Amino acid sequence: MTYTIKQAARITGLSSDTLRYYEKKGMISPKRQENGYRYYDESDIAVLKYITVLKYSHFTLFEIKTMKELQTHEPGVQCNEIAKRILTEKYNELNQIIQNYRRITLLFEELLPLIENTDAYYRNKDRVIQFIDDIFIDIKNDKR
Repeated sequence: MTYTIKQAARITGLSSDTLRYYEKKGMISPKRQENGYRYYDESDIAVLKYITVLKYSHFTLFEIKTMKELQTHEPGVQCNEIAKRILTEKYNELNQIIQNYRRITLLFEELLPLIENTDAYYRNKDRVIQFIDDIFIDIKNDKR
């Protein structure tokens, strides 16, 4: 089955502009009809789903392209080392993000009861500010 760019965008949840951008960057290669219109087949849709999952997992376009290219190479030590390095870095990054989200949800758990009572909020304001500062520092350090 083949799909127009509009259909592929609807199926994948990506915009037509994003699909064109991915094509421009060499991440996908849709075929062209005689009239020049792009069309996408099931393998293109699978690649777009793969890109979407990796993008959601905080992979950069460069990392996604590298991972995609590694899939086309013959398996070997060098490919495995590159893939392992990228996946390990991403695994560590996501774990840190998860830890930060857990701390943020703890902050919300503390803040929610304080919304009901203004006096309690003002009594704990310094503690809340310190908690936010600590999370901010962790997030800032993660971006380096």
